[in-house]
Parts: sequence; C-alpha cells; structure tokens
Amino acid sequence: FDPAALVEQFQRVLSPTGTIFAFTSYNLLGRWHEIYDPLFDTFQFMVWHKTNPPPKFRRAGFLNSIELIVCLWNKGHKWNFSNQADMHNFIQGPICGGNERLKEPKHPTQKPVKILKRLMEYCTDEGDLVLDAFSGVGSTGAACVQNGRRFIGIERDLEFHQAAVKRIEHEMTKGRQTEIDLV
Repeated sequence: FDPAALVEQFQRVLSPTGTIFAFTSYNLLGRWHEIYDPLFDTFQFMVWHKTNPPPKFRRAGFLNSIELIVCLWNKGHKWNFSNQADMHNFIQGPICGGNERLKEPKHPTQKPVKILKRLMEYCTDEGDLVLDAFSGVGSTGAACVQNGRRFIGIERDLEFHQAAVKRIEHEMTKGRQTEIDLV
C-alpha cells in the first residue's frame, strides 16, 4: 500500500471542516508523514492500545498491542472535545471479538465499532457525512448508523462488500435510519 496513491482523492473529497483518520502500521508512518505533512495544516497520529492483543506463545518479542492512526486536517476543521481527557492522542479498547467479529467472511483487520464511534464523535456532528474508502465489512457504516451520521463506503472485495451491506442493513433495522451508500 502506498499512501501517495490517495493524496489527490483525499484532497478532492475532504470538506473544509473534515478530518482524515487512517489506520496504519508503524513501518508506513514515515511515508504518510513525508507525503501528507506538507499538504495539510496538521499531521498528527493517535495510538490505539488494543487491550486484548493476539498472544505470542513463544514469548519472543512484544505483543502487537498498538495500532497507529494517522490524523490529518486543515484550518477550519471541527472538534467536539468535551474535556482535556478527550484530547489525548491515545485511545484504548479491545480488538473485535465475540459477536462483533464477523466469522464469514473473516476480515483480517476488522475494526471495533466502539473505537470508530469515538473517533467520529471527536470531529463530526449528527447528520455529517463520513467516507470510508476501505470499508471492509462495514464497521464504520455500523458506527455511522449508531451515531446518526451519513455514510459512503467503498470496498473492492465483493465478499466483504456484501457482508458490509448485510451488516449495515441489520444495524438500520434496530431503529436508527441514516443515509447510506456502499459502492
């Protein structure tokens, strides 16, 4: 994956009040910074501490208990922080498990809805539009339904796309309606 491939499209679709969050690995953080820092008013990152990382039975090295989240925005962006604790660039929660983890198809990097809801609460209001350019099995879409945000999801893998549609439609049957578009 090369973050440079998305620069023009991100700049084209990001609203003046918008924020980009991109989950990434530590080995790509420098590439993200090299490309995006000169183009956006602010480049920061967050750390997601996974409270239940996969075990390492051989005890050879550290557990993979964090994931980095690139955060980009321009002047005029929107923040909804209610207190100083919200402003930490550290978020904590478990990886997907139990009923939340889809079994078929099993997406290798499925994100927990709780983490995604918290991120969107920081920088969007009810009714705002959220774009997930790599929507996988629809976790962001489910979070949007629960938070009353409009959603556009893009996913090229047909099996993941179908799972996302089914998941989001199920979430909408729980009584919360929002504008959803999955391509």
